[in-house]
Amino acid sequence: SGWLQRLMNGPGSSLLPHLFPDNRNNAETSSQEIDSFLADSMAQLNVQQRESILEELHGIRNSENPESNPASVDLWLRLLDMQLQKVKGGSVYETAEAIDRAYVTSRKFRMMFLRANRYDPQAAAVQVIKYLELKRSLFGQEKLTKKIALTDLNEDDKDSLESGAIHISMKRDRSGRAILLIFPSLRKKETTVEAELRARYYTLMSMLESEDHQMNGVVLIYFGALPSHPNQHASNSGVLWDLPIFFAGIHCCFNELSYFLLVSVAVLRLPFTLRPRTRVHYGSCTECLYKLSSFGIPKEAILPDSHESSLSDHIEWYRQRQKLELTHAKRSDSDSESLASTGIVPRQVDVLFGPAGRTNEGNLMMRNLVLAMLDDYKDTTKNKKMLLTESIIDEITKKGGRFLKQSEEKKEWEEASHTEACRKIAHTFRNIRRPSRAKKKS
Repeated sequence: SGWLQRLMNGPGSSLLPHLFPDNRNNAETSSQEIDSFLADSMAQLNVQQRESILEELHGIRNSENPESNPASVDLWLRLLDMQLQKVKGGSVYETAEAIDRAYVTSRKFRMMFLRANRYDPQAAAVQVIKYLELKRSLFGQEKLTKKIALTDLNEDDKDSLESGAIHISMKRDRSGRAILLIFPSLRKKETTVEAELRARYYTLMSMLESEDHQMNGVVLIYFGALPSHPNQHASNSGVLWDLPIFFAGIHCCFNELSYFLLVSVAVLRLPFTLRPRTRVHYGSCTECLYKLSSFGIPKEAILPDSHESSLSDHIEWYRQRQKLELTHAKRSDSDSESLASTGIVPRQVDVLFGPAGRTNEGNLMMRNLVLAMLDDYKDTTKNKKMLLTESIIDEITKKGGRFLKQSEEKKEWEEASHTEACRKIAHTFRNIRRPSRAKKKS
């Protein structure tokens, strides 16, 4: 078909003759060809870069916070501004700047792009331009400096969004990162590429309302290991790469050779920076789930019920977005890309900051974990304490729990950063230890 021919003319096309085998054995050979292609991009990195990517792929969180030094952040922002001044001439950035300068110069807007590009000002500036071009092409120039709400989507866009073909898992990976799921089997046959792109834009930008997602990244899983037909795999993925989101890992799963071949062509054309973070898995649904588990991605995050995708959480998320946007419909369409509300509703498994957490199951679970590790925590090194704290966070996120706090201004729930979660646990350790100390003194 036409779209496949266009893809076949791009980078990596020299490998295509190897990707059209006649049997299962050759299918394994094709998978090896893709793995070799992706490994080659990894080989071009230095040792430190390779180790960092492999740790992130396997769900090992880096405890260092690049933004802990305010002077470094200010420097990155200044360098980004310098890069934008160089490249903005005649671009869509100048158009956006003329419409609403505060939008494109705001710290909140620019930090999204710095975080997505691991604080590389030059790469961030390039992505700012691409993002604005994409936004204008999807929603028109009148929405260029406005947040995109459900009311900006047409009925086809909303149908695509409601289908769950792309949605956010309520579970996290081993390191507590969010998981974005794409199920081609849920894509409606009549869905247009444009409708799907707008639905994807809305979903991903809703994820970026959380600074934790911006800083720690997202794991993307294209799960094509469920019954589907070729047309469901033939959609554009470019919108994903132009948005200011850091993909810590990308996994593509297939159980049919024909679908594997279709999407492998797109894999060959991934941006170079994403290739080392990409893995392609070929096999049955069970085999793919097992392979994903080796990367710290639990089966329940993908298929909660047997081998069928569950949309109950996604439907609830969509209803909450509708409800909250309706509540805030009269508020100003501000220069922030995020909605006036986070759309987050606390669950029993969450750890809540403040008085609301006194009886929540997630808080009780955290307290029990602290009690179990109290003896190990008392007289140990700072690094060991950090490892114990990380293990508690891992245990809570494995069960689908989040660390939630209420914003001071709107009193709405939002996700706490990883640093704040660590402080919460350290505070709990100290509070439990104090009574025993007081008793000892008396």
